[in-house]
Amino acid sequence: MSIKEELFTNPQLNIQHLPDADLLEMVRLEPAYKTVRYISSALISFIVVFVSWFALTIQFKEWPYSVSLFIFIVLISVWSILYSGIAYRYMGYALREKDISFKSGWLWRSMTTVPFSRVQHCDIKQGLIDRRFGLSRLTIYTAGGQSTDLMIPGLLPDTAERLKSFILKSTEQSTEERV
Repeated sequence: MSIKEELFTNPQLNIQHLPDADLLEMVRLEPAYKTVRYISSALISFIVVFVSWFALTIQFKEWPYSVSLFIFIVLISVWSILYSGIAYRYMGYALREKDISFKSGWLWRSMTTVPFSRVQHCDIKQGLIDRRFGLSRLTIYTAGGQSTDLMIPGLLPDTAERLKSFILKSTEQSTEERV
């Protein structure tokens, strides 16, 4: 074996032997988060419906399709409220030794996995409604990105703090292993 071959290897893997991501046992978010989603969605929907009603009755009252448009906006708003509760059932996270994953979505499914070796920093945030229900969200930032790479909502503050500590400790260990 040449020196070049010793320094770099990149063997092909058999896809059949890879672990199945769907087999991850997801931890459900706190039940209070479903209420937070309903309230947030209802507030946004109320604002959209009110602004639409105001615009259609004041600005476009002579427009022949204004009632139909308003009914459509109300139906979309009701759907968004219902969807927020349904989508909650499809949300969860999984913590493993070397990474953390978050799964969401009912119609449009998404699963994001962040290896601890890529984590730059984490923070814990609470919105106004989150705070009222005693919830936090853990935000994880990774190398090479300018935005949030993973956000896990609907966590109890102590759970968010424990996850953050574990991730940061694991990040330090993976950094030491690479050096």
